[in-house]
Amino acid sequence: MIKHYRKIRSDPLRLILTILQALIGAWITAIGAFLFSDQHYFFWPPNWSNIENDIRLDTAIVIIGLLLFLCTIFGITRRKIIATLLVLCGAISLAMAALSALHVIMSGYYVMGLNIIGELVLFSLILLVAHYL
Repeated sequence: MIKHYRKIRSDPLRLILTILQALIGAWITAIGAFLFSDQHYFFWPPNWSNIENDIRLDTAIVIIGLLLFLCTIFGITRRKIIATLLVLCGAISLAMAALSALHVIMSGYYVMGLNIIGELVLFSLILLVAHYL
């Protein structure tokens, strides 16, 4: 593990990408923890709200974020594992952006507009890290 950190410190691009990868993992974990704590966050469309607010989905989001964060901290560099986790994080961020857009467009709940911007920023960071993987 120490050998891995010495290798990262010697390459500035790898250092920035590692920090961004840890940030992405922590961000996804925070999203999942927030959704886990608020079981009435999604309300539009009304017939999908019980699926959108399902505790199993929230748990899966937390686990995916923690796996990416722990893989970054412990220096796991297997491309298939990291790429799979980044694809899942990208899917989560785009799904959250789409659901937030549905809430803004259909129900006029404009507070979620900032959430769309944050999710798209997260997705752009995921694309950046995945590009240099």
